[in-house]
Amino acid sequence: MSLMRCLPACLAILLLAAIPLGAQTRRAISQDDYDRWRVAQAPVLSATGAWAAWTEVPQVGNGDLVVRETRGSREVRVSRGFMGRPIVNLTAGTDSPFVAPPAQFTADGSALVALGYAPMAEFERARRARPRALPGPRGSLIVVPLTGAAALQPVIIPRVRSVRVPRDAGRVIAYLLEADSAAMRIDSAASRAAAADTARRPRAREFGTALVIRNMETGVEQRVDGVNSYAIDPTGTYVAYTIVSRTPGRDGAMLRTVASGTDRVLMQGTGNYKAITFDRDGRQVAFVSDVDEFSASKPRYAAYHAALGKAARRVVSADAFAPRATLSDRQVGFSRDGSTLVLGAAPVLPDTISADSLADFAQVDVWNYQDARLQPQQKLEAVRDRARTWLVAHRLASGTTRLVGGDTIARTSLSDDGTVAIAQVDQQYALSRLWGEDGADVAVVDIASGTVRRIAEKVEFNAQLSPSGRYVAWFDKGRWFTHDIRTRKTADVSGALRGVRFDEETWDTPSTPAPWGIAGWTTEERSLLVYSHFDVWDLDPQGARPARVLTDSTGVRTRTVLRIVGLDPDDRFIDPTRPLMLSAFNELTKQSGFMRDRVGVVATPETLLMEDAAWRMVSRARRSDEQLFTRSTYREFPDLRVGTSVTQLTRISDVNPQQKDVAWGTNELVTWQAMDGQMLQGILFKPDGFDPSKQYPMVTYFYESLSDGLHSYVAPGGRNTINPTVYTSLGYLVFFPDIAYQEGYPGQSALKSIVPGIQSLIARGYVDSKRVGTAGQSWGGYQTAYMITQTNLFAAAFAGAPVANMTSAYGGIRWESGVARAFQYEKTQSRIGGSLWQYPMRFIENSPLFFTDRIQTPVLIMSNDADGAVPWYQGIEWFVALKRFGKEAYLLNYNNDGHNPRKRANQKDVDRRMQEFFGHHLKGEPRPDWMRTGIPFLEKGRDQLGTQAASGAGRDSLR
Repeated sequence: MSLMRCLPACLAILLLAAIPLGAQTRRAISQDDYDRWRVAQAPVLSATGAWAAWTEVPQVGNGDLVVRETRGSREVRVSRGFMGRPIVNLTAGTDSPFVAPPAQFTADGSALVALGYAPMAEFERARRARPRALPGPRGSLIVVPLTGAAALQPVIIPRVRSVRVPRDAGRVIAYLLEADSAAMRIDSAASRAAAADTARRPRAREFGTALVIRNMETGVEQRVDGVNSYAIDPTGTYVAYTIVSRTPGRDGAMLRTVASGTDRVLMQGTGNYKAITFDRDGRQVAFVSDVDEFSASKPRYAAYHAALGKAARRVVSADAFAPRATLSDRQVGFSRDGSTLVLGAAPVLPDTISADSLADFAQVDVWNYQDARLQPQQKLEAVRDRARTWLVAHRLASGTTRLVGGDTIARTSLSDDGTVAIAQVDQQYALSRLWGEDGADVAVVDIASGTVRRIAEKVEFNAQLSPSGRYVAWFDKGRWFTHDIRTRKTADVSGALRGVRFDEETWDTPSTPAPWGIAGWTTEERSLLVYSHFDVWDLDPQGARPARVLTDSTGVRTRTVLRIVGLDPDDRFIDPTRPLMLSAFNELTKQSGFMRDRVGVVATPETLLMEDAAWRMVSRARRSDEQLFTRSTYREFPDLRVGTSVTQLTRISDVNPQQKDVAWGTNELVTWQAMDGQMLQGILFKPDGFDPSKQYPMVTYFYESLSDGLHSYVAPGGRNTINPTVYTSLGYLVFFPDIAYQEGYPGQSALKSIVPGIQSLIARGYVDSKRVGTAGQSWGGYQTAYMITQTNLFAAAFAGAPVANMTSAYGGIRWESGVARAFQYEKTQSRIGGSLWQYPMRFIENSPLFFTDRIQTPVLIMSNDADGAVPWYQGIEWFVALKRFGKEAYLLNYNNDGHNPRKRANQKDVDRRMQEFFGHHLKGEPRPDWMRTGIPFLEKGRDQLGTQAASGAGRDSLR
C-alpha cells in the first residue's frame, strides 16, 4: 500500500488512539438514568466502630440496607423496599420526600435492626387498585445478626410498625406489630362512625396491637397483645408498655422484667393509655391516661408517674389547668437529670363549627386590621393551632407543677435540672412581623415559685439556656450577651472587642444580620464558645475575662472557615482537656479538610488535612475512635470512609458504580471583575473530553452564590433547574456565577455581576457568543427575566416562577404560608429596602414587566397554578405582555403543582421541555411540536401520549 493511500487510515487510527478509552465508550446521560442514581442515607457506626450501616436509596425505586465491617471486607445487602418514593399524585401531605428512620445497632454491636418496607411493585399495585385495598402495603423488621453461626444472615419479620433498641446495654429489642387486616377494618369503620357523629361518647377506644420482646442472643420472644405505646430502658432490663385492649379488664400500664418475663401492674382501669416513657437512667416511668374521666362526655388526660418497683400515682390531674388548657396525650418526658416530668398542655379551643350547620348562612372570612395574622395564615395554621402545646414542668420531689406557655409565647426551653425555663414572648411584635421586623422579649421562669422576670426586649434571634440553667445567652445589635440567673446580672461579653464581628458581615439583604452562632459551653460553663465568620472565640459568660480567639485568628488570616465537629451528641459540654476537631473550608480556593485545636490554649491549629475536595464528618463510634467521613468532588460521589484518623481512612462504599458508563464533565473555579470593580467567583462546568480549540454552547444558571459548591457532587437529575452533569453530557458548557448585591437594585446587581463573568469566558475563545443561554428558578427566574430586558447577550432564557411585576407582587400573599409578601421586598431576598410608598421607582425599575418591549430573547416561563411562594399570575402578566409585543414566549403551567414541581412526571416533563427549548435555540435542533404549533386545550396531553396533531378542528394558532 502506498504512503498516500495509507495516510487517511493511519491518521484515523492515530486520532482514535489520542482519545481516552473512557471517552470512546461513555454515552450522554438521559432521563432513563436519573432514577438509578443513589444516595447513602443515614450512615451509622456501631458503638465499637466495628460495623457501619447505611441505606442506598435511588431517586425512584427500592433501596438497599448495607451492613459492612469497617476493618474487614464482610458485607451484606438487604432490600429495604420502596425507599425512593416520588410524588405521583398531588394530594395533601405529599410535599415532603419519604425518609425512613435510620438503622440501629444493638449496644454491644451483636446485631443491627431496621424497618423495611414493601417493594415498589406492591405500592404501585395498591395505588392503582380500585377500590383502594385496606390495609395498604405493610412494613417489616430487618434483623441482621453480626456474631455467631448466623452472622450476616438477615431475618425478615413481617408486619412491624416500630422498634426500640436499648441505648447502653442488653441483647434485647422490642417491636410493635401492625394490626391484622380484620382489626383494621373494624377500627376504620368505628373511626368513620365517630367522624359522622363527633358528639358520640364515650371516647373511641384506641386499641393496641402485639408487642414482641426478642432476645437477640437466643431468639426467644415474649409477646403481649393490645399494646399501643412502649419503651425500653437503657440497659434492656425492663420494658414498659400500655395496653388498650378489646378484652375487658386488660387496659393499663405495665412494667416487665425482661429476664423473667414477669409484669408489675403500674395501673389498671378502662380507658386510653398513651406515651409511656423512661427517664434517661431508666429508673422511673411516666405516661398519660384518661381513665379517671373515660365515661365523661369530654374525657381529659392526667399524668402518672412510677418509680421502679412501685405502682403509678397521678401527679398532674386532668383539671390542673382548667379551664385554660388540658394535658396533651402526645408529650411525655423527663428533664435530663430525671427530677422533673416534662409534659405538654393543649389550650382549650372553641368547638369547630361544621360546614353543614352553616349551609343556609353566609360563608365569609372577616379580615380585621387588628388581627395579628392575616386570614389565609390563620387558615393554614389552624391545624397547628389546634395541635399546639405549652410546656408543663412538674417537679417530682416537691410536687410543684408549672405551666410555662401561652398564646403570647413563641418558644420555651427547660434546663437540664428542670429548675428554670426561658420563655420568648413575641405577641407584641406580631403586626410588625408582617413587614419583616422580628423580635421577642426574653423572660426567665423559676419553676418552683412561678416567678417570671423579663431580661431582654425585642431580641431578633433565639436566646439559648445553658445546660445547667445558670445562664441565658443571646445575640442583639451585633453583640453577645449573657444573663446570670443566680446573680440576676446581664453582661455584654463581646462588646469590648474592636474590629471583630460576630454577625454575618456578608449579609446582603436589608434585614438585621444573623449571628454566626454558638459552638457550645465548656465544662462547668466556664466559657461560652461562639463563631465569627472564620474563627472560634472563647467568651467569659461573666464578662470579666477578656475574650480570646481560640483558633489564633488562623481562620481570618487564611480566609478559612473553622467550625467544631465530632462532638458526642450525648455530651452537654465541651471538655477543655480534650483536643477539638475543626472542619475547615477555604473561601478563596474552596479546599476543605480538618484541623485540631484545644480549648484554653491559644495556638495555631494543627492542619490534619486540606485538599481540593469537600470533606464531611458524618458519624463517630460511641466507644472507640472510629469515625465515618465522606469525601466528594464534582466527579466523585461522597462515598463513606472510615478510620481512627482522617489521614488513614478506608473507603467502604461504592454507591454509584454505573457512573463509569456515562459522559461526566469536569469543573473549575473561575474569577472575574464585576462592573462595579468587585472580584467575583463562579463555577464553569465543561463537557467530558473538552477541547479548548472548539466553541461550545453555554447555559448560565444562578441564584445568589453557588461557588462554594465547587466540590459538591451533582447527581444526574431533572426538574426546573439546570443540572450541570446532564447538560455537560449533552455537550454544553454550564456556568454558575456568584452575584454581589446592592440594596435597592437587585436586578442591576445581577446584570453587573453575571454579564462580565460571561464575557470573560467568551474571551477565552471556547464559548460561542451566539449560543449563550440563561436559566433561573424563583429568585433566579426573576433575575433571568430582568436581565433579558437589559441585554441581548442571551439566545434563549428559561425563567421558572419569576416575579415580573414587583408592584403587584408586593401586595400579594405567599399562599403556602398565608403571610403578606411585603416583608421580602422591604427586608429580605428581593432587597428593595423599603415599602412601595417609600421607593416606588425602585419597584418599577426592578420589574421586568415594564421593559418587556425591549426583549429580543426567546423565553420559556414556568408558572404553576398552585405556587405557594410566587403568585402564578406573575407569569401570566409577563406572558401576556410578551404576547402583546409579539415576542417568542412559552408558558408552562403544571396543574395543581407548586413553586418547584413536586409530582415526578411534572419534574421530568419540564426537564425535557427545557432541554428541547435550549437544544433548538443553542444547538440548532429541530423545534418540537409544542414550540412549533402549540398544544390547544382540546388536545391537552397529545404530545405526551405521542398522538398526532389535529388537522383543523380545535386548532388555536396564528401560524
